[in-house]
Amino acid sequence: MTQELQIKSLFIGGGILVIIGTVAKLFQFLPAPYIFSFGSAILIFIQAKNVFNRSKTDKNQQRLARIGLFNSLFLALGAYLMFSSSNSWVVCILIYSLTSLYLSFREK
Repeated sequence: MTQELQIKSLFIGGGILVIIGTVAKLFQFLPAPYIFSFGSAILIFIQAKNVFNRSKTDKNQQRLARIGLFNSLFLALGAYLMFSSSNSWVVCILIYSLTSLYLSFREK
């Protein structure tokens, strides 16, 4: 299994955990913040790795990678808000998803 395939698998797994944690929180499932936090940590790790891997590319790709890392920190904020029993975590996930949608069209 190549490293690129492993990263893609981790990204998909982290995304699935974030979705499961979000849906579980909507149904008041107690371990939902832990599931969401674990998936968020995986996605943040992948984005940080992406920033370091793109250090030798052009400025536009570096900028997009840094925006992706900053964007993934909204998931960490959302996880914190889940643990603090605030409903503002929904806004953080919305910001993350809309910015990720924008970035997916901008990357080559």
